[in-house]
Amino acid sequence: MQISTKLFNQQTLDRLSNLHSEIQNRQARIATGKNLLKASDDPIGAVNISVAKEQKQEIARFLDNIDRAKNKLELSEGAMEQTINILTRIYELTIQAENDFHSASDRAAIKMEVTQLKDAMFQVVNTEDASGQALFAGYKVNNNAFAKDINGKVQYMGDRGQNYLNIAENMTLVTGIDGASAFLRVPSENDHKSVFRIIEAIEEAFDDGDFPDAAITDLQKGIEHFSLQQTYIGAQLSKASIQEEALQRRQIVMSEELSKLEDADITKLVTELQTMLVNR
Repeated sequence: MQISTKLFNQQTLDRLSNLHSEIQNRQARIATGKNLLKASDDPIGAVNISVAKEQKQEIARFLDNIDRAKNKLELSEGAMEQTINILTRIYELTIQAENDFHSASDRAAIKMEVTQLKDAMFQVVNTEDASGQALFAGYKVNNNAFAKDINGKVQYMGDRGQNYLNIAENMTLVTGIDGASAFLRVPSENDHKSVFRIIEAIEEAFDDGDFPDAAITDLQKGIEHFSLQQTYIGAQLSKASIQEEALQRRQIVMSEELSKLEDADITKLVTELQTMLVNR
């Protein structure tokens, strides 16, 4: 009889201990709002939650990369727009200066504006992003893309490196364009020219008012060239926006899946807790 009573008492204590543990478990899950308090509660569920969190973090990194790339691309697109505007204005001034009614002093005044536009062009090619990195210097982002030598000639200081950022598991996005190809290899009638040499050819022609057809044609080709560069950048921005939308949709789906795995059913837990407290 004593053995039975002892066994009964032990079983009662064990039941109360288990009930107390269950009550504490429910209370902790209600307080945290989480279904799993530790991995041992549900090892498989814990693994699934860990995987889902890693995927969400990776998506967040891709979205951050897209944001950074878009900022750089938009600055590059703006630089191409400025370049087109500069060359277009020089073209207009050249046509204006060809008019026989202009005197030498008139042409000198127009030439001064062209020189100022050339200086503005030098600022454009050395455009930097918000962190101070050169857009058109290739991998040498911490240096100016272009510099002037002792004779005032513009030299490229960057390299031909092309910068990319990952925007998906198997997808990259270019963050700009090659400064050397964009500004030093503008198609001309015979070969390729620097955008500065094209401007200088016009600038030099102001002295006698004789503008070679080739120089004017080079200006037109330059405008077309930079329009194509702008189109290329626009295509990259479009790619970025499309991928951004796809990632945002994935992010929503992953958040919903993670919520199903991780979030506790508070109403159900409260009901269970109340039942346990009444019946203990």
